[in-house]
Amino acid sequence: MTQRSRNEPDRRHHVRIAPKGTVTVHALGNAHRGRLVNISVGGVYIATEVAVPDRLLGRVVELELRFDGALAAWQWVNGRISRIDANGVAVVFDAPAAPALLAMIDELTTASHATRRIISVVLVDADAARRAAIAAGFRAAGCEVVEVATQLDAIVQLGRSHFEPDIIAVANSQPAAPADEMRTFIRRDHPGSLLVTIGPELLDPAGLANWLSSGTSTVDLPARIRELIFAPRP
Repeated sequence: MTQRSRNEPDRRHHVRIAPKGTVTVHALGNAHRGRLVNISVGGVYIATEVAVPDRLLGRVVELELRFDGALAAWQWVNGRISRIDANGVAVVFDAPAAPALLAMIDELTTASHATRRIISVVLVDADAARRAAIAAGFRAAGCEVVEVATQLDAIVQLGRSHFEPDIIAVANSQPAAPADEMRTFIRRDHPGSLLVTIGPELLDPAGLANWLSSGTSTVDLPARIRELIFAPRP
């Protein structure tokens, strides 16, 4: 259940962007590390694997924040926990935040506006023929696609940019372990991207969300991709 501090103003009118980064929340002698989901000049939302205790709601905390990529320098900022939910924690910054951090947010906001015009995809598939067919389907649906063959290539590609791709599509592999490990890595370190699984079955396996069949005809593939983009399954 989402909880919000009664004493905090609603700062959701600030423009939020979703650059990649790591945040450590320091409170009451404990450190809770997570991945940056979104940030604005007013605050930040952090995805955490370990639930933040409800007793920290409304507490003043210190954040140790670092953007990935070229801006990879640690920044410290004070704030107050304004919301705790099942997936993470929201922190409202003390006003004003450090000038260096505000300058970084401004730079990233400008870059974010420039990348919003097209949906970006990283496609991971060792099967060259299948990868080419799926990539063609994404491009026909209006996406910009980066194709990689291995998990290592994918990790390198994901580390190069300030922003998460909109979609990371991972094809099933033989043996299954490499693809499964890649998906675990994406869920943990890239929670802001839509994770799509690609496999040969025409129907998605029971309980698996965001499934894309490599057996779908090339005519129908762009339509199926648009369905995934605009109406992903929970």
